Formats: sequence, C-alpha cells, structure tokens
Amino acid sequence: MIVSVEIPDQFAKQFRLDEASRSRALLEAFLLQQYAEGELTAGQVGEVLGLSFHETEGFLHDHNAPGLTPEQNLEGVRNLERLLSR
Repeated sequence: MIVSVEIPDQFAKQFRLDEASRSRALLEAFLLQQYAEGELTAGQVGEVLGLSFHETEGFLHDHNAPGLTPEQNLEGVRNLERLLSR
C-alpha cells in the first residue's frame, strides 16, 4: 500500500528531510506510534522495516520505545512453548 502525505517545504527543510528520507522517517514514526499503542509487536516493526531481531531491538531502544510488559513477556513465552511442543 502506498500512502502519500504532503509536508510543507518549510517544515521539510526545518527537519532536514529530503525526498528519500521523508518516507522512511514517516514510516518509522508511524510504526513507533503503533508499537507504543500496542497495535504492533516488535517483530512486526522489524518485518516492515526489514530489520533483524537485534537491529529491531536497537531501533526500538534508540527511539525510547516502551519495553514489553510482564504480560506481554508471558504471552511470548506461552507462544514459544506452543511452537516447541508441535
């Protein structure tokens, strides 16, 4: 899916966004917001950005994204247990 967003040139210049970096910066901001709201997992963020597990963890850390809650960690363990028991 392609979504176009118009950013006034004055703001693009202020934030030093060129054509190539605009799309990536907006995509990253959107993904970080969705991750913070619990709409995306870290794995989904990494998949969309084409990052490895470690790169994704670094990306989230560098952007001060919130960590997993204990409940999310427990859910991850349960999912892993289900996968390993197959």
